[in-house]
Amino acid sequence: MKNKVINAATCDARGVTEESLAGYENITINAAILIVGERSKELLNKYHVAMNVANVLEIPDGEDINVQNINGKCEIGPDSDGTGVMLMVNGRLVIPDGSRDAVKSYYRIMVNGKVLMPKSYEGQFTNIQVNGSAAYYPDGATILKANTEIDDLFVLRAANTSYFSTGSLYFLDTGIDTEKMIEKGLKFAAKKMVIAESLIGKIVSLFDEEAKIVKVPDGAEHIDGDLELKPKAIKKYGTRLCVSGDVSINDSEALASLEYLFADGTVKVSKDLEEAFDEVESVYNDLKIIDPDLGSITDRHIVKVGAAVLRKYPHGVRVEDCAKVVLSEDLSVEDIMEKLHIADCALVVCTKEQEEAVNMIAEDVAMIKTAGQDEENEEDENQGGTFGSFLRKLKDTQIINSAEYKM
Repeated sequence: MKNKVINAATCDARGVTEESLAGYENITINAAILIVGERSKELLNKYHVAMNVANVLEIPDGEDINVQNINGKCEIGPDSDGTGVMLMVNGRLVIPDGSRDAVKSYYRIMVNGKVLMPKSYEGQFTNIQVNGSAAYYPDGATILKANTEIDDLFVLRAANTSYFSTGSLYFLDTGIDTEKMIEKGLKFAAKKMVIAESLIGKIVSLFDEEAKIVKVPDGAEHIDGDLELKPKAIKKYGTRLCVSGDVSINDSEALASLEYLFADGTVKVSKDLEEAFDEVESVYNDLKIIDPDLGSITDRHIVKVGAAVLRKYPHGVRVEDCAKVVLSEDLSVEDIMEKLHIADCALVVCTKEQEEAVNMIAEDVAMIKTAGQDEENEEDENQGGTFGSFLRKLKDTQIINSAEYKM
């Protein structure tokens, strides 16, 4: 083996030896965290080792530190013991009340994602590094899942007075016992409060003042998740909808019945229904108009685009996330400029006459090559052109893909 490529969330190089490095011409380390000691750091610098890492953690030689990798949700409770542990969390770290000493017992904590902790803990931990965001909840609060609906049953069972959610809380039940909520002293903190119009004056004092309040019509129904608007959805949930997710609208009958829409996500509307949707009272994070006459080609290894493809789609074609895009010679410069968009592709092969137009319409394309450049035309399709050359180089390369790797 001449080359070695390591792709890992955590690469622990403390045990690397001179013999293991000398066996390779080139070594590339792609990692979120690289762990080294003084000895291993010197060895890595001595040999041909390319390091593309977000963080380097240096641990003194001889110090026994155990690296723990957790993907997803992790909680450090009052009884957790982090002595001698370097904890890496790829996801969400939750720190409950009473866990200050437990968190401080860890050698180091690195979070690629989000940390949730009591407000009083803010700025308390020098051993935590967050590559993402931190959220703070009121001390003593019970943490609710995102998009929880607060109804009479919730109020009846509420054993705590303070509740928190990192997402949205829904107050849509107009028959909820508001007097009971006030009597129990309930308090709610969340990123967003979605509340029926008639309830606002009765319970707004129970909300954290930093929360965004969204007023919706009485009678709105909550749908947790994405929704494709169809007549059966209208029949099941009604004409006033609060959706915790994305909404797709392609059905004119269902749209004609819709009175109100709140979407905590993106609304995708067919282009021929755009004007009808504009007449509906709606609140959303983002709006996308889907054009059925616009072609879309995505996630292909190799795709060839010619004039015949463009004729099928009067409004043009989008080519995205493809490894290699080959443009036929019959594509005119005008067709490319007016009807073709190429984005997030590795390689585009075109003629010399097409090159300038491709440069104008391409977005996030790694390489644009003209036919014949570097004698690529002399390589037949079975050899794969540029990608064939790339694959041949891989024959002499050992590739390691791992969440955690020890050298």
